[in-house]
Amino acid sequence: MDLKQISYFTWVYEEGSFSAAARKANIVQPALSMQIRRLEEEFSVRLFERTANGVKPTAAGSRLYELCLSITRDIAVAKEILRDYRTVDDSTGPIRVGLPPAIGRGILAPVLIAFLEIYPNAEISIVEAYTGTVNELVHTGRVDFAFGTYPASHAGFMQRLIFSDAVVLLSGQPLNGPNFTPCDLSQMDGVKLILPSANNSFANFVRECTANGLIRPARTMEIDGNVGGFEFTMSSDWALLSPFVSIAGRVYDGLHIYPVVNPIIPFDVYLVYDQRRPLSSLAYRFVDEVQKQLQRVKHVASSQGITRAPADILHT
Repeated sequence: MDLKQISYFTWVYEEGSFSAAARKANIVQPALSMQIRRLEEEFSVRLFERTANGVKPTAAGSRLYELCLSITRDIAVAKEILRDYRTVDDSTGPIRVGLPPAIGRGILAPVLIAFLEIYPNAEISIVEAYTGTVNELVHTGRVDFAFGTYPASHAGFMQRLIFSDAVVLLSGQPLNGPNFTPCDLSQMDGVKLILPSANNSFANFVRECTANGLIRPARTMEIDGNVGGFEFTMSSDWALLSPFVSIAGRVYDGLHIYPVVNPIIPFDVYLVYDQRRPLSSLAYRFVDEVQKQLQRVKHVASSQGITRAPADILHT
C-alpha cells in the first residue's frame, strides 16, 4: 500500500462512488478501480460492496479508513512542521480562500490591503458563499481553506475556532431606543425580520428560535444576499439580524444597531482545511491577517459595550 492508494481509497470512501472519486483524483475510473482492487488483493479482504447507488464500505473498509485518516493526519502535521525549515522564497504563490458574505463585507478589504502591501506578488482568489458551500469547496479542492460559521462535518477536515462574534439587530428606524441599546427579541413582537436562505446556518438557528417562540416576528422575508438584505433594511421598516463583523469599522447615517442579548445567537468563525492538503506558509500568513482584523472588530465591539459569551459556553 502506498500514499497514492491511500488517497484513492479515502476518496472512494468519502464520495461513495468510484466515478466521483476518479473525478476528484483527476484519473480515469478504471485506473482508480484497479488501485482499489490491488488493495483488496494485498490484504485479502473486500473493502467495498458495490450497490446500485454506488459503493458502501465493509467493516474492513471502515476500519482501514480510520487508519488512513491517522496516516494522512500525521503526514500533514509533518509537512506543516517542516515548512518552517524551508529556505526558498515563499512570499509568492496562489491562495484560494472561501468565506461567508458577512465576513467578506466586514473585513475583506482591510485584509487584502494589508496583506498585498507585504506580499504584492501573491495570487489571491476569493470565493464568497455561505458556510455549507465553502466547506464543500474545501472538500472538492476548489479552495485551499475557508472561514466557516459552524464546525464542518467532513472527517478529513482540520478546523479551529478563531473568533466568536455578537449578533446585532439592524434597522433603518429606531426600534429599540438609542443606538447600541441591548435588545431582547423575545419582547419585540412587532418586528418585520429579513432572513437569509435556509442554506445559511445562521438563518437556520434563527428559524429554530422563531419556531420555539424565542423570537416572535410579525413577519419574515427571505433575501438570499447580504448586500440586498442590508440595502432593503436601510430603506424600509424591516430589520435584519447580522453579525457585528459585517458592519464593524463602517459608518452608516440612519443605521440603528442593537446588540441582541436574548436569545444568544452564535456566530462562530472556524478556519477549515483538508488535512491532506496542508496550508502553505503564505496561506498561514493570510490567516494571521484575517485574525488581526477580527481582533480589531472585537475591540470596536467592546468599545460599544457589545460582547458575547464564549463559544464553549454557548455550545454546552
